Amino acid sequence: MGTTRGSVYAVAPAAVTVGLAFLALSSSTISSSCGYLTQGRAVSMVPPVSLGTAKPFSTACNRRHVPSMSARRLKPSFDRLLSARAGGMDELVADMSGGGWAGVPVKSGVNVDGSPAVYLTKDVNKGSEILTLDPKGPFCLNVEKVSQSPVGEAVAALPSWAQLAAFLLYEKRQQRPEWKKFMASINLSPDQPLLWPEEDRKTLLQGTQALEVTEQYLDYVNAQWEASSRAAFESAGLSDVSLEEFVWAFCVVRANSFSPFDSEDQLTVVPVFGLLGHTRARTARIQTKSGGLFGIGGGDSANAKISIKALRDLGKDTVLSMEYAPSMSESSILVNYGKASSTTPKDAVDLKLQLSEEDNFFGDKADTLEQEGEPLSQTFMMMGNSEPSDKMQAFMRLCLLKDKDAFILEPIFRDALWNDHLQFPFSEINEEDMCNGMISWANARLTNFPGELDDDLQKQNSVFPGSREDRALTIRIGERRALENTLRFFRRRAASFSQIQFYQERRLMRLNLLTEDGRSTFDPFKDNIA
Repeated sequence: MGTTRGSVYAVAPAAVTVGLAFLALSSSTISSSCGYLTQGRAVSMVPPVSLGTAKPFSTACNRRHVPSMSARRLKPSFDRLLSARAGGMDELVADMSGGGWAGVPVKSGVNVDGSPAVYLTKDVNKGSEILTLDPKGPFCLNVEKVSQSPVGEAVAALPSWAQLAAFLLYEKRQQRPEWKKFMASINLSPDQPLLWPEEDRKTLLQGTQALEVTEQYLDYVNAQWEASSRAAFESAGLSDVSLEEFVWAFCVVRANSFSPFDSEDQLTVVPVFGLLGHTRARTARIQTKSGGLFGIGGGDSANAKISIKALRDLGKDTVLSMEYAPSMSESSILVNYGKASSTTPKDAVDLKLQLSEEDNFFGDKADTLEQEGEPLSQTFMMMGNSEPSDKMQAFMRLCLLKDKDAFILEPIFRDALWNDHLQFPFSEINEEDMCNGMISWANARLTNFPGELDDDLQKQNSVFPGSREDRALTIRIGERRALENTLRFFRRRAASFSQIQFYQERRLMRLNLLTEDGRSTFDPFKDNIA
């Protein structure tokens, strides 16, 4: 095999050049994944380094100080109490109770900041299903219902989210009685950064992945509007819809759709769910049940139902909250749902890596991933309070194999390559490439933030809980912590090579040719006599 530089594309929302480790490409990629868009510039990453045993972090895991409510003076309650919305949601809930559901125990209300809230109307036991909906039933909105509406034919060729957006804009204008309750039961005032004034967005989210992904969302939605949606909307009788309204409708669809019903083929706008608060210390969680007996086995995902399940005993008048997307970072939650939990955040940044097709060993590396059922492009969450995953490190080691190390890609080693060899440091140069690449990536991202981490922590003590400033600071603080944690890990790893056993040492030890402390077992006098 020839000599080449190991390479991997970091298709992260971070479109930055990271020293010698990442080379920015000019092209942009955009795709639809799990219903929400993931767009980012491809960045090529070169050789990094080796990981050995690393001690758990202590200083990196300190919990964010949660200021008291008196320390973060509350604003006066909003004038508007969303009475029309409240009445409509309660009427829809009453319809649900009379349509096969045994008394749905929720009612609408208002949070202290004036935003909508959902309360319990009675005590609920842990494990109880508070609300269950059939995504194809009468209380949800999907593409099939749009197709049967007055705008269906005109927008049929558009992506699912654009079809649902057209329907929402139509109903916003027509206010047909049969859909009025539904419209009052979804979050019509999401506060994703896409809807913030440009100055607020760029100032409050400066340096964050949330800002980069938001800008890419806007580019995508604008392009979709100009390419096909504007003409389709005009044909549907929605010629007065502006680009701003189109962006708003995009945000409403995103804020009211939840996994797994947020993909292109199953996209569904679900009532009530989007009115719940988001927190990692939630009172309830979203649960999906297949169509089999009791939702266990034999079911068809096409017949699945989505429900809200109590995580503990809850008393009457409890304000319901849930974790909107457990697999998402706080930054992604803000971009997609307009929410962020400043008291219980998931401090993280996303690292998206892709095996480069330009790698001289691309075929062998791709075959290895395919054999293990692993995709060529993967996203890893770099956390603020835990070490990088073993899988992320194994993926990078594989992608960065080069020169003499590439012998391990031969088919004879393939069965053991992923699970036995790449889960541990392979060679000093391979591990060094990984460490250098990650250190450069994290450093480059940190330079994008204004001020220092302590400045943001101090600011958060004085802003109104749940405000844009509070949510933006939550994202900036969380991303900083995750990046600083990543730096500590890989710097410590790079400094510990003398304590790490690489593949060669592990192989010699298995053959009893090397002791645990690295000394050769070869005895020339004894071996010569033998």
